[in-house]
Amino acid sequence: MEPGPYLEIINFIGPPICKYWNYHRKLKEGLNILRSKKEDLNSRKEDIQLRLSNELQTIGKQAKQEVENWLKKVERIISEIQSLEDEVSKVNYLSRAFLGKRVYEKIEETLKVHDQGSFSESLVIDAPSNSGMALPTPELVGEASVKEKIQEYLMGDSVCKIGVCGMGGIGKTTIMKHIHNELLRVAKFDKVIWVTVTQEFDVFKLQKQIASALGDDLSKDEDKNIRAAMLSKILESRKRYVLILDDVWKRFFLHDVGIPEPSVSSGCKFVLTTRSIELALYMGCEAIRVAPLSEVDALNLFLNHSGRDVYVPTLESTLKEVLKQCAGLPLAIIIIGSSMRGEHEVRMWKNALNKLKKNAGSAEGMADEVFQRLKFSYDRLPKTKIKHCFLYCALYPEDFEISKEELIEYWIVEGLIEEMDTRQEMYDEGLSILKRLENNCLLESVKEEGCVKLHDLLRDLALHITSSESPRYLVKAGMQLKELPNEQEWKEDVEKVSLMENGIKEISSDVTIPKCRALTTLLLQNNRYLERIHESFFMLMTRLTILDLSYSTKIKALPNSVYELQNLNALLLHYCRSLAYVPSLSKLQGLKKLDLGRTNIKEVPRGMKMLVHLRYLDLNSWRSLREVPAGILRKLSRLQHLKLGSTPNVIVEEVSGLRKLESLEIQFNNLEDYGLCLSLLRGGCLNRYYFRVGYAFMSTYEKFVGFYGLSFCGDSILLPTDIQQVIIVECHEITSLGDHNLTDLRCCHISRCEGIECLVSSSSCNNILQNIQKLVLRDLYNFSVIVRGERDRAAASTLPIPTQPGMFSGLKYFWITGCPKIKKLFWPELVHNLQNLEQIQVVNCEKLVEIIAASDDDEENNKEEGKDFTEFTLPRLREMTFWGLPQLKCICNRRSRMECNSLERIEIVGCPKLKRIPLLLPQTDNEQLLPPVNLRQIEINSKEWWDSLEWDHPNIKNVLEPSLRVVS
Repeated sequence: MEPGPYLEIINFIGPPICKYWNYHRKLKEGLNILRSKKEDLNSRKEDIQLRLSNELQTIGKQAKQEVENWLKKVERIISEIQSLEDEVSKVNYLSRAFLGKRVYEKIEETLKVHDQGSFSESLVIDAPSNSGMALPTPELVGEASVKEKIQEYLMGDSVCKIGVCGMGGIGKTTIMKHIHNELLRVAKFDKVIWVTVTQEFDVFKLQKQIASALGDDLSKDEDKNIRAAMLSKILESRKRYVLILDDVWKRFFLHDVGIPEPSVSSGCKFVLTTRSIELALYMGCEAIRVAPLSEVDALNLFLNHSGRDVYVPTLESTLKEVLKQCAGLPLAIIIIGSSMRGEHEVRMWKNALNKLKKNAGSAEGMADEVFQRLKFSYDRLPKTKIKHCFLYCALYPEDFEISKEELIEYWIVEGLIEEMDTRQEMYDEGLSILKRLENNCLLESVKEEGCVKLHDLLRDLALHITSSESPRYLVKAGMQLKELPNEQEWKEDVEKVSLMENGIKEISSDVTIPKCRALTTLLLQNNRYLERIHESFFMLMTRLTILDLSYSTKIKALPNSVYELQNLNALLLHYCRSLAYVPSLSKLQGLKKLDLGRTNIKEVPRGMKMLVHLRYLDLNSWRSLREVPAGILRKLSRLQHLKLGSTPNVIVEEVSGLRKLESLEIQFNNLEDYGLCLSLLRGGCLNRYYFRVGYAFMSTYEKFVGFYGLSFCGDSILLPTDIQQVIIVECHEITSLGDHNLTDLRCCHISRCEGIECLVSSSSCNNILQNIQKLVLRDLYNFSVIVRGERDRAAASTLPIPTQPGMFSGLKYFWITGCPKIKKLFWPELVHNLQNLEQIQVVNCEKLVEIIAASDDDEENNKEEGKDFTEFTLPRLREMTFWGLPQLKCICNRRSRMECNSLERIEIVGCPKLKRIPLLLPQTDNEQLLPPVNLRQIEINSKEWWDSLEWDHPNIKNVLEPSLRVVS
């Protein structure tokens, strides 16, 4: 035979044989690599879980589906790796190659999943309720016939698309907010979706808003048609829904967005509010026009805001003339009435009337009659600086939820708030100004805590004022700009320019240098694609005092002309994460605020010692900053706010020597530095602190300490007495929080601490538990009881101390996971304190037998068959999760029942010995059982288990069953 066929055979089978021989030979090496990658993956999982835990502290948020899916994927892979390790320990010689192949394939999969877990944005989204979240609503006066007509169309079958039309300020949004909240209470619709549309209509943004309102997160796919198909599928899965689009300005086709055409067969409804009846008709809506208020309704609304004590004979005729100028427009009536509250002088009312008539006379040619009437309330603001504070809100995009803290920070560096002894005093003054603007109805609070919003008409008013009066504004915020505005728009007298929230990619040499010699403020933040700014751009901006380039994530360097702006008060570069180098700041000696947080700088800029006027300094980089050289902080003696984050080699004595410091964020490398800083700062004016020891935790609380992987001397832990949140992870010597007087503690998170046996161990420290709102206990191997007295150390570890009044009375969220030794969770005396409990999760506690333990009296009562049930109420409980509890026998004793009318979700998985769900359900007048009004889901893993449950009433099972969902 010729050698050719042999060679072909060898060439064919040779490489696979070599490959499998490598798998055989390198099995041990591959296993070590896999173990290393597993640890990396596990570390990232724990980081994500800690981040998620912190972000979920904001009420009304839930984890993104992609985050939950990733965490599940990680759990699966870690489990599969463990199985592989077990197989390798038993492998025979012949199977090594095949197992080696699986090991190396698993390495690749682990690396891929690890990379998928690099979530750069928030891990949470707004949580959907069963049908939607109630909206804050101003009072509704009049409009009864309009409201009834809209409700008739919504509840009937003849009309599927409704357009609510009328001029700005007429009350369209208010009417629909009331209807939205009423729809939440009826059973006709599965989901009520509210989305506010801006003047600058954008399909991508609208798609994202609708998906977010549904608790989904659309793919980042740039193809709008793909996104539309995905959104359509999401909406169709919600069955019957009402979609309300508020303040629509431009016509569009529903299918372009991904909104299925509503029909009688689908049971879905579509509602929009608009100023244009033509737009509503074009989009196929049944148009309903909102008319001005009648004289009687207008008077009642006005008096509700001005105070009814102004309606006296001497003022009556003038008041009615003032009211006439409001033209029946609710927004004008509310704002003008609020501005006249408590005014009893006839001359002041007549003066107000003259101003209103003058404004109305100057309104010729304006689109909205209400416009100049609103200016009356602006003119009545007592100080010019307060007026400028109001105008400042117009620098943000339309319908933007403005952070109060961020807004006040701007006011401070702008000089709109007078210099005071402390930053806290200035911040309080800012809150006072915000309150005044809210009381005058020039700003409105929003559901997002800590934010305000400017009504679109009032924003139009502010922009109109700043187009003709000082301060002159140029505002193109949130308009999806790809490049700078035209040269003609950069007027020489413009003082403030806002181009925030756009898509500007480059400011090149082709751009004509703006001749804005009066420019003091330039806001360019959140232009995430901005990469380059040409050297010449800032050359003529010699009066610039505030430059904000925050969240321009692609900028690697700033033009040198920035560092020549000698009048600069604030340079804000937060989250410019590609920025690795900042040259000398020696010419910026007027700087009061410098934000280099979340940049990638590796060294402190030169010239820092010369910035002696700095009040605010953020150097919390992406762990890139190597050190803060000795002597720098000592020179910055006026610092009030300092963020150092995880910067190593910080000289603690220099930090502690900053006697004006009010807010400090710092990560310590060891407990000695932490203790030294804590002792040196006592007696100072520190009112915010974020102390991290060993790890860069995240927190939303103002007074926070976190510990990670530390060895303590003894079982005690040093904590500030006014602490609001503490996180302790992998600190094994600690056995409890100790005997602290922590009455301000709101959140406690303890994880993977092998020495922790109880939360508190003395009756003297029960005050720790009085105001705590969130308690997270995770993977505590020796944890056996929440509260234990000294008298029990020699006794069984599960015995509690006597419950004191107020213990856990503030508790809202209680999560306990992976605590294998605890047998009983709460004691019966404690239940009546849990009136604020909203969520309880108990997961993987292997020996847990009772959630609420039975008392001795309960045991006696259980022997009396005819004994009445004991009932207790948990009025705010929304979610109840029991998962992986193999020994759990009861939630509470056999003769007790829980009334939980706010309950939305129950999850009971892997609890085979649990035989009873002790719910007390509401009843109709004829004693028919009803499910809790908000209950949307009961999740179990076994229908056989469900069918075996014992029920306190024969109809409970049938009432609850429609909410049942069996998961594998």
